[in-house]
Amino acid sequence: MTRLYHWSFDPAGRLVRLCLGEKGIAFESVDSAPWSPHPDVSRLAPGAVAPALVQEGPAGHIIAIGTRAICEYLEEATDGDHLLPLHPGDRAEARRLWAWVEAGFEQVTDNLLTERVMQWVRRDREPNSEKLRRGAHALRGRLTFLNAMVERNGFAAGRQLSLADLAAAAHLSAVDYFGDVEWRAVPDLKEWYARIKSRPSFRPLLADRLEAVRPSPHYANLDF
Repeated sequence: MTRLYHWSFDPAGRLVRLCLGEKGIAFESVDSAPWSPHPDVSRLAPGAVAPALVQEGPAGHIIAIGTRAICEYLEEATDGDHLLPLHPGDRAEARRLWAWVEAGFEQVTDNLLTERVMQWVRRDREPNSEKLRRGAHALRGRLTFLNAMVERNGFAAGRQLSLADLAAAAHLSAVDYFGDVEWRAVPDLKEWYARIKSRPSFRPLLADRLEAVRPSPHYANLDF
């Protein structure tokens, strides 16, 4: 049994869901929004926050908290296709870009995505235009960098899919729901994203919806 505590539009939770999907692992989904965490999460470990994975299996009772711990655990504990390259140097590069994505998108999430979401959660206030501008500016810089990487490599960290790609796609998919990604400015990244979102592991993300907020017209379109 595998249980995942997460919130649908949290990029960290989306990364874990993609990793589970790529590994072919079915799981029970438990909603744990940032502003209303599930009470189980705080009992899992000191300071625990979603995403949090709980698994009962041959290795016993496993608790993994956060994207790094969860994805590294799944990579080590499961058979099948690897999401980190086998060659040590390539694996190090994939880890470097994975870390870059998670750190580099913090400003995008903290400003642009959070502001979009809070408009939905707290409908009694106007959006903070300064936060939206800061987030959009940060996003453009990340898009330019990622476009150069996939133009050179095919994928983010090399010639094969890795956790760096899934992390980038998880973040981009969340802001793309609101139509904030300027895909025309990054054609190579757009082609890469079309390939990523066509994977079976991505389908549950494309089915996610926020109440009273329609996704951008191309959000679930595989040919956009």
